[in-house]
Amino acid sequence: MGLVKRRDFLKLLIASTSLLVIGKLSVQECSNFQQAQNGLTSFGAWYVVQYSNVVPDLVTKNYMLTVDGEVENPLTLTYDDIIKMPSVKVKDTIQCVSDPLFLKANVVWTGVPLKYIIDMVKPKPNVIKVVSYGAEGYIADLPIEKAMEPNVLIAYEVDGQPLPRVHGYPVRLAVPGWWGYTYTKWLVRLHFTSKNVLGYWESRGYPDDAKK
Repeated sequence: MGLVKRRDFLKLLIASTSLLVIGKLSVQECSNFQQAQNGLTSFGAWYVVQYSNVVPDLVTKNYMLTVDGEVENPLTLTYDDIIKMPSVKVKDTIQCVSDPLFLKANVVWTGVPLKYIIDMVKPKPNVIKVVSYGAEGYIADLPIEKAMEPNVLIAYEVDGQPLPRVHGYPVRLAVPGWWGYTYTKWLVRLHFTSKNVLGYWESRGYPDDAKK
């Protein structure tokens, strides 16, 4: 399926409420997007796209990230574990494949490089995918080669502040340079596998190579 057809397909899903887009773009919000080209997009003008109407109510004191699958050292990480790890800041433009002109935001993520976690768990040589799970049931997949890139983050801050709840608080994936459907929100599990497991949108024809 070509990119244009995929965009049309996603727009149809939005119209039929299979995909929930919270809020509508006002004239002022569209202006904010244009003003953000050389700066950061304010939270109020940042688009919100979800595959369901559930916004998980996670709290940091009970948060757990499970890292498992075909690895030598599976882990269970708390929020405190994650924020104590080496972190980096990455400037990024997150965009929805359905309408990349307006459904986008310029942000600076703070988080732990996913590669740091990968090095800790030591995937087996035959692993080809990292499958990410959100607390609301969403699933996406990344080829292991992409997951190893240094700017792919387990993000816990955006623009110097904790993630807003609707944008994945307390932890989400950030995959700069790729379409937004790979940026799993409310991240609770990373599963390493040698099987060609497909995420929610990938199983519906979206490519594993989601490069913009």
